[in-house]
Amino acid sequence: MKGKISKDELKDKIRGVILAAACGNSLGGSAIGLNHKEILATAGSSLRDFVPGLTRSVLPDHQAGEWLPECFLAMELADSLAASQGKFSRADLKDRYIALLSDKEFLASGPGAQLLKGLRRMADGVAPPDKSVGALHVSAASRSYPCACLPDSDEGSRVADTAVEQASLTHLDKRVYAAAAVIADSVGFFVRGAKLDTEEQVREYVRREHALAEKIDPRFSEAWDDVAPDLDYMNPADQLPYSLLNIGHEVNELVPTAVGIFLIFRHNLEEAICHAAVAGGETDTLGIIVGALAGGYHGASQIPERWLAKIAHRDRLEKAADQLFDLWP
Repeated sequence: MKGKISKDELKDKIRGVILAAACGNSLGGSAIGLNHKEILATAGSSLRDFVPGLTRSVLPDHQAGEWLPECFLAMELADSLAASQGKFSRADLKDRYIALLSDKEFLASGPGAQLLKGLRRMADGVAPPDKSVGALHVSAASRSYPCACLPDSDEGSRVADTAVEQASLTHLDKRVYAAAAVIADSVGFFVRGAKLDTEEQVREYVRREHALAEKIDPRFSEAWDDVAPDLDYMNPADQLPYSLLNIGHEVNELVPTAVGIFLIFRHNLEEAICHAAVAGGETDTLGIIVGALAGGYHGASQIPERWLAKIAHRDRLEKAADQLFDLWP
């Protein structure tokens, strides 16, 4: 295989994307809806292990290691891409998402009203909302990371285009398309071996994603351009900056924040995911995005074994990663 990394490294990175995203999703699922201070008061200085839903969180019945809704959506996308030999099949993914609406485990995982509304409108053949509360819901972006595991060039056009296509199933607003493309392109960039060791490499990466977002929707690129201006990306942080705390569910806020968390803790996969899990607000979604980014950057070899031993449906995760890896020449 041509490129910057060996096949063994590529396989480790693809496994890292799929497994770390699931781990981040479950870890963050314990504290959804609580603010940063409430999480620290309940869980201590950090969440380092899978725990049941915290008291007063949105999902107090969440069980340690279980998936949250966006992980189910992402895995259906991964399975669909593998079944279609790396090509996006709108009909196949639609059928898979419709099936989730009667899947007891998915429904028990706590899908919110806006996420379910989007899926039901899709199932009924009704156009996605373009101006309602759910128009900017992050779910179509946060589930896009399996697209990053497709074979692609360094330009990443196939990955980004596929991310946009899958987002269009449930959303109309192009800001969501831009967010999905940025997540998938970012993860794919790291899967293919990109490094962020220097300040210039970080700036180059940020410029890359800003240019991609601007092509799709300048409104999202403005949000991307403004991400956490108080951050120092070159010196390891020991706590989350104020600008990355207590995040809502809209793409303009959540996606740049998730990337900001990854960037300041990018040198350590566990630190990045654990800090996402206690940021406050939509911690399950922050966890899944930061997990995918950190997993693609570091590989599955850096995921704590205690997480891998307890994450739900590990066999399915491993199978999906293997099938995506097999798509590469």
